[in-house]
Amino acid sequence: MSSIPLPAALQRDDHVAMEQKANRRKRMSRWFSILCVIIAFLSVVVLVVLLVSISIQGSSRLSTDLLSNAHSELHPEQAGMWPAIVGTLFVCGVCALGSLPLGIGTAVFLEEFRPRKLELRWLRHRFPDQSKTWDKLASGLYKSIRGFHSFIQLNISNLAGVPSIVYGLLGLSLFVYMFNVFGQIKVNEASGWEIAGAQHYYQVLSLESGQVVLIPQTDRTQSTLTVESPTTGVTPDGKTYEVGVWEPGSPKPTDPSVRRRTVRKGAKGGVFTDRAWYYFRLPFDRSFLAAGLTLALVILPVVIIASQEALRAVPPSMREASLGLGATTWQTTRDVCLPAAIPGIMTGAILSMGRAIGEAAPLLVIMGAAIAKSTGPQHLMDDAVTMPVLIYNWAGRQQAVYQELAAAAIIVLLIVLLLMNSVAIYLRERLSHV
Repeated sequence: MSSIPLPAALQRDDHVAMEQKANRRKRMSRWFSILCVIIAFLSVVVLVVLLVSISIQGSSRLSTDLLSNAHSELHPEQAGMWPAIVGTLFVCGVCALGSLPLGIGTAVFLEEFRPRKLELRWLRHRFPDQSKTWDKLASGLYKSIRGFHSFIQLNISNLAGVPSIVYGLLGLSLFVYMFNVFGQIKVNEASGWEIAGAQHYYQVLSLESGQVVLIPQTDRTQSTLTVESPTTGVTPDGKTYEVGVWEPGSPKPTDPSVRRRTVRKGAKGGVFTDRAWYYFRLPFDRSFLAAGLTLALVILPVVIIASQEALRAVPPSMREASLGLGATTWQTTRDVCLPAAIPGIMTGAILSMGRAIGEAAPLLVIMGAAIAKSTGPQHLMDDAVTMPVLIYNWAGRQQAVYQELAAAAIIVLLIVLLLMNSVAIYLRERLSHV
């Protein structure tokens, strides 16, 4: 009986060959470790060089004026970024409110409520029918739900790689114009549906120099008013009074209080709109609300994917123990999975908001590149200046003072980003120990 030869892989090398192989593996491991250290070191060096360069260029402009003033064309040395800081916080606040609940909820749906055979068995138990038609119908319904679930998952994975400028164009159609469903936006005209917070008046010059009377607008299609007879006016605090009319050639009132409430016969007034902070209209036009919701679309796939990874990291034994004790899927998700996944979810939220605060392309599409604004948003439909857009504008100018201001603004943006991340990390640590 002839012996079967051993395969080459099972044959033991001699001692010298085994030692050479071991030394070669150790050299490769050592060289790979050195390569990783060099790559990490180069990344840190590039970051340090950039920070030092920006610090040197912008340190001379870091002052209280930069943090308290607004942009100025006449006095660039006194220009500041206070409206941009406030506008960025407003836009990022809307972005967080729009993206985090929706993203985490979607991740919970995709991970914790994915279709399982359990639902099919429940369907058959709930509606007992032994016919083959019902069995095929139940199986088809189950496969359709699974297909819908997979379709959502596939699209979220693809959307994570879409450039942000594409989201800007989407936000322009979806939030700014709302596909013209509520009317077209026209310059200097009230278009769309005003839901709340707007009062329209005619503003007419009174006989007192520098004073005007406010007359409520009753016809929205009439853009100007000619006063021919006494009418009703309102004070800024909402009280009504009678507006007198003075006809040229007749004695002119001399009492200042009467002159403030009297207008010349034939005087014309234009429309003035008083907007409260809760002023709301459809469509959103080029407002910070539309910009924040557009940024929410940009970071939504990142929030969903990060939250899914955090939920997947929860040990299956914890879910099985909860379900084994009789808890429902929702109770298991609420009391077991979400508390265990909070640190990972918050980490994804921090990374997402860090991306949102530095985005400029979608904001340029939604609100334009205008930076001449002296305050933050005054109502929900107001526009805003953001730090990335302000830096983009300053960095593109030829004057050296604006170049220095852009560098200083970058430093402020980094500080604001670090502060926001620090607050988020603090909240993450607190929530992880609850």
